[in-house]
Amino acid sequence: MQISRVQANYFTNYQNNNIRTNTKSQTPAANYNRAESSNPFAKVPVNYKYGANIHFGEYIDPNRTVPHVDYEEYLALKPAAKERLRRRYQTFLSKKTNIEGLFDNKYTTNPLSNEKTVEAFFDVAQMYNKYKGQPIICLGRSPKWFLNTSLWMKDGIDGYDFVAFSKYWYRPDPIDGVKLIPSMAPTEKEIKSYRKYLDRVQADPKSIVAFHEATGKKTIITDFIATGKGAASFLDVMGHYAKDEGILEKFAKSIEIVGIGSIDYLESLNPYIEEFSEPSVPLPPILQKYGRDIKQHFYNIKNFEMFKDMLMNQNVNECRSTYYPHQAWTVYQPDKFKTGLIKDMSKVKEIRESIPTTKGDCMSHFSPAMFDFRNLLSFHIFDELDKANLLIEKGDREKAKKRFKATKRFVRELKKAM
Repeated sequence: MQISRVQANYFTNYQNNNIRTNTKSQTPAANYNRAESSNPFAKVPVNYKYGANIHFGEYIDPNRTVPHVDYEEYLALKPAAKERLRRRYQTFLSKKTNIEGLFDNKYTTNPLSNEKTVEAFFDVAQMYNKYKGQPIICLGRSPKWFLNTSLWMKDGIDGYDFVAFSKYWYRPDPIDGVKLIPSMAPTEKEIKSYRKYLDRVQADPKSIVAFHEATGKKTIITDFIATGKGAASFLDVMGHYAKDEGILEKFAKSIEIVGIGSIDYLESLNPYIEEFSEPSVPLPPILQKYGRDIKQHFYNIKNFEMFKDMLMNQNVNECRSTYYPHQAWTVYQPDKFKTGLIKDMSKVKEIRESIPTTKGDCMSHFSPAMFDFRNLLSFHIFDELDKANLLIEKGDREKAKKRFKATKRFVRELKKAM
């Protein structure tokens, strides 16, 4: 059965309104005059058949060919279904229509297509396992697949907070650390909207400080690091927010930065530089005097093929979350509406307004091929974890989810008490 969406004018309530009928007719529905009813939620007689689209939180397109696959769905798959999805993953990019529907059609091979790249991918995910018990902020889209895989692993993390953030307004500077690009900086109105978003997802400075003071555990902020200018711009927002709350120093002492990246990649961009230092995030001016308090760690991905698969391939990057530069901060909420890399904010607004939602809905808007690609890649990762005997047991995953929810409640109470 193909389900797309519910439209309000199709909701029915047979008990509340009278329907005009022709008493001479034995088929009331045939004589119902829609124009004579002022109630848009019209009552439909028993046994009256009509067509409607039904939506359950994901914007379903009839052109999609792969079912939704997440942890619970994978566990429920029968061997024959798994075998079909394995074949589908291997052949997906062989079809021209699929490639044309992807964000970046330069990539015509599947990510993680051999044992070495799978092993290297799992190594990065397992690196995050050592931060189990600490709050983790996934800054932007890049670390998301690694963190999700850590969630699905035995002895992995309980959860993490995804914080949408794209672009930058600082650039590295050899003398001052960073230089502000005023024309690229957010407006006060945009910053106000973004602070509300941070509060809602509990990634605001007060929540971070409250947890650190109560437990002694710092919040990990993780991102793909090359120049670090994106993370520097995010820390600029956080630093000024903390200063306005009167907790700037406490905030600086409550965070750690974990970067992932590739020195080989940096060398490919700058072949004439003989030696590269380990990449790090240049701190924005508001946090520079706390440089000794903010520890930074960098994980160098040595398998360059896997690095390209999972961090350079824009299809992988785009298919799980949303592009969110500061121009979008007043347009939509990224935890409620997800789309790929669309730079035209008027188009994003048009898409957002065209999709009916109710309070609490989370809507996604990607091409059918991108939805299919995401679900096939999810399946492939689950399948490889299962083969390696690394996939977490269902009972253990349920316990981890409960612990994560309990931590979120704990932080809310701590913040209220500040």
